[in-house]
Amino acid sequence: MTTELEEQLTSLLGAVRGGRVAFGSFLTPGDADALLARLRDAGVTATAWGGYPGAKRRVVAAFPDEVPEARPSLTGWYVEGSVRADDLRGAALRAGVPADRLGDEVVHQDGVTIVTFAPLPAALLSVQQVAGQAVSATEVPLERLGGGTVRTVSAVVPSLRVDVLGARAFSVSRAYFSKGVAAGRVTVNGARAGKAATAGAGDEVYADGLGRFQVEAVEGETRRGNLKVRLAVEKS
Repeated sequence: MTTELEEQLTSLLGAVRGGRVAFGSFLTPGDADALLARLRDAGVTATAWGGYPGAKRRVVAAFPDEVPEARPSLTGWYVEGSVRADDLRGAALRAGVPADRLGDEVVHQDGVTIVTFAPLPAALLSVQQVAGQAVSATEVPLERLGGGTVRTVSAVVPSLRVDVLGARAFSVSRAYFSKGVAAGRVTVNGARAGKAATAGAGDEVYADGLGRFQVEAVEGETRRGNLKVRLAVEKS
């Protein structure tokens, strides 16, 4: 883990052991999954949320066992006009918002929304130009963003290989998913998946372009020796 992730891990562990809910900053898929794995290895309940199903950048939440669930308070910064997502992110940085306080960009037909922490910084609402173009900025609820889907998949599989699980999670062929593994587009708990990588209960698998899934449970074997698994799937 990087120094930044180690610092977040230390901070989150300290808060939970003191009986408090704590949140990190926005992280890339690999970093968020790695942090989740470390927290769970330490016996801490943790989840991650990026504002909508299938979000790439997510915030990790850690909380005591007596707390049923915790999510960061997020909102959307919407800028109307023909602006590029990269230009809008640059405008946010120039307005003084730290990079780790900014989540995904969601491109619409008539503008772009960037996910960020609530309450929305006043500096973002005051932005009037992006890349030399006059724009109008407002705050929007994240429910309007749409995004991907969330579902639970129960399946019978011959093994816990990542390519086998990924094919069932995303309803693609094993050969197709294996190509993503070979191209380095699939990670398990933040680490690049190898050809024969496996995933067990609690592991997070991210597939760039498809989404992510967590192995919620391995529920036993069938008479033929196959495995019954339950997957929580977020499609991009």
